[in-house]
Amino acid sequence: MAKRKTTVQKNKELAQDGLKLRHYGLRLRLVPTDIQKSKIHSFCGSSRFTYNFYLGERMEVYKNTGETLNSGEFKKSFNVFKEHPMFNWLKEADKFALETAIEAVDEAYDRFFKGQNKFPKFKSKRKSEQKYTTKFTNNNIELDVKRQMVKVPKLGWVKVRFSKEHRKIFQDKGFNAKIKSATVKYHSSGQYYVSLKYEEIIKLENEINWSLVSLDQIIGLDLGLTFFYIDSNGNKVENLKFLKNCLKKLAKLQRQLKNKEIGSSNYKKSQKKISKLHLHIANMRKDFLHKESRKLVNENQVIVLEDLNVKGMIKNKKLSRSIADVSWGIFKTFVSYKSEWNNKKVVIIDRFYPSSKECNGCHEKNTLLSLSDREWVCPKCSTVHDRDINAAKNIKEEGIRILKKLYPSLYVA
Repeated sequence: MAKRKTTVQKNKELAQDGLKLRHYGLRLRLVPTDIQKSKIHSFCGSSRFTYNFYLGERMEVYKNTGETLNSGEFKKSFNVFKEHPMFNWLKEADKFALETAIEAVDEAYDRFFKGQNKFPKFKSKRKSEQKYTTKFTNNNIELDVKRQMVKVPKLGWVKVRFSKEHRKIFQDKGFNAKIKSATVKYHSSGQYYVSLKYEEIIKLENEINWSLVSLDQIIGLDLGLTFFYIDSNGNKVENLKFLKNCLKKLAKLQRQLKNKEIGSSNYKKSQKKISKLHLHIANMRKDFLHKESRKLVNENQVIVLEDLNVKGMIKNKKLSRSIADVSWGIFKTFVSYKSEWNNKKVVIIDRFYPSSKECNGCHEKNTLLSLSDREWVCPKCSTVHDRDINAAKNIKEEGIRILKKLYPSLYVA
């Protein structure tokens, strides 16, 4: 059996014709019937069981023999396993959902050995979000824009909700991409979603002409907690602190939950209210990050960011909640993929670069500067600095220095 080509291999072949692949997702709110809801819960459970079963078997085989259990071999034995009377309920689930769960274990192991993730864990049914993924084959997944419905294997046609932005995109541009997979999710707030993964072949854009890029098209960003970011032009974007602003309401709901009898209908209602609030906070934050990242990409040719050690910083007990709330990592991801789509450039500078302590005028390093000093005077040239604006300017300069090494034709006005 021929090995499937990776995206990198496909792009190399397409590049000869001036084309490339683009993958993206479309997330839609589902409005399933009661029967479809029951099936979604069942399929999520079957997928979770398969994942945990394969992970347990793989760990057991390695422990006893020192060898790695192959997913291909496991799939064959798993098909026989489903014939057992105690486990024939697995036949009711979409077979691709179970296959994807098995492949997810292999992917988790690969990421672990590459040092990207920790060792794979068993999935819990008590998590706020449950999901399963199915693959596209023979038009088993379809999106009908006119009827506002999506077809999912074993579920049939399910009603979906389109936003105004979605309707405008479909009307103006149409939709020529191919569906590759669908992930159906259930959130403990009672909401259902489907995420469709699309693959589209687009024209390969030419490299940026760096001789035409001027300094005002390059921006440096200093990410912070008091302000979400401060740019090298002196603009400051407020940190809206979505979680912090909802803590009182969240605490009130959690006190109400504490007074309810565990497992009662009132207890479940209170749980759902808490889940809805958490989802609302996450949605507000994501909306803010999308808007800010889009604005930056539209207005600039090059965006310079710091390589922040978020995992290390979040260990600070006093600041961990604030750092988690601000979501620098997600913001960096949004800026990066939107820049790539729009043929823009993101430059990441070294995390140990002293952007805050270095004077932007004479480049003298102030080693005595502490975190509480929001304004400081350069000991050499006596320039008064706003800590954050000075850092953003230094980040921009460091980004330009990196760009000049990569592209000597970079124009500097």
